[in-house]
Amino acid sequence: MSTNNFVKGECRQCAGHLEFPANAVGATITCPHCGRSTALTVLASLNKTTGSRWKWLLLAGGVLMFASGLATGIFLVKKPGAAAIAKPPPVVTAPAKPAALPAKPPADGEHLHEFAISPAKLEKTPGSSLVYVTGKVRNLTSRQRFGVKIEFQLFDANHTVIGKATDYHPMLEPDGVWRFKAMVMEAKVASVQLHSITEDQP
Repeated sequence: MSTNNFVKGECRQCAGHLEFPANAVGATITCPHCGRSTALTVLASLNKTTGSRWKWLLLAGGVLMFASGLATGIFLVKKPGAAAIAKPPPVVTAPAKPAALPAKPPADGEHLHEFAISPAKLEKTPGSSLVYVTGKVRNLTSRQRFGVKIEFQLFDANHTVIGKATDYHPMLEPDGVWRFKAMVMEAKVASVQLHSITEDQP
């Protein structure tokens, strides 16, 4: 199984969003959006934005934890002659389970997280050795969807997982359709299966 870390970049010709394994940085490919040659480079602004967002989230979490501890300390102060107030047990919330894929896709494709995903195909670029996982995603909601990422598992002829392929779309309009084109970096891929589709939280 491939253990490549995936990074984000953009086409130097059309600025289309690309996602690819980190060890593919520097390689020249045919852009799935405009069809012209482009070198794979990491988009520094995305990394910087992501890092800043995590930094602010961690800072906000620390402030909330401090405020919570202060409130608990005041609550537990013992009045003279009165019994100590027992600390309530912490509330444990079970992590949400990811939505399971249907065993048999409906006729119009799979429905997941209010997206309709058409059956994926392995498509080879004419005149080159590049292979892509292609298909369509439709937004089933009446709102914009931001940072939509789709991921597929790749299988060889023995049905063994040998890697993954992903594609990314910055924004999908209400009832909009995105024609994804996820680049396959693994050799001897015989079939693919949808693994997940997610979106960035606002």
